[in-house]
Amino acid sequence: MEVEIAVLDARYADHASRLKDILMAAAAHMGITAAHAEAYIVGNAFMEKNVLAYPAPKGFPRPDLSGVRDLGELYINPQYIATHGEDFAFMAVHAFLHLLGYDHHGKHDTVKMEAKEQEILAAILPKAIHE
Repeated sequence: MEVEIAVLDARYADHASRLKDILMAAAAHMGITAAHAEAYIVGNAFMEKNVLAYPAPKGFPRPDLSGVRDLGELYINPQYIATHGEDFAFMAVHAFLHLLGYDHHGKHDTVKMEAKEQEILAAILPKAIHE
C-alpha cells in the first residue's frame, strides 16, 4: 500500500506521520497491498467537517500507478476533530473505509461499517497509533 500525505494546513503537519501509520495499518489489516491513496490534512479554512472521502472512479486512467489500484482521496481535519471531541484514529479509519466502498446510508450499511471500524481499531491500536 502506498499512501501520499499532503499537509494543506501547516499547523497540523505533526499529524502526517500518524495518519500514514493509521492508514497503512488499516490497509494491512484489510489485506490491501497493491493500492494507492492520497490523504490531505486540512483545517477549517478548507472544510468545516471531520473527514471527506472520494473513492476513485472505476476505470479512471492513472498511468502513474501502473499495476496498483487507486483507492482515491481522503481529507481529514484535525482542528474540527479536536474541537468536536472526536478521535483522530477513528476518523482516519472511517474515511479509509469510505474509499473501500463502505457507507452509512442505511441501517444495515451503518452496522456493517461500524463493525469494521471497531475491528480495525482493535487490531491497530496496540501498535501505539491511538492517542
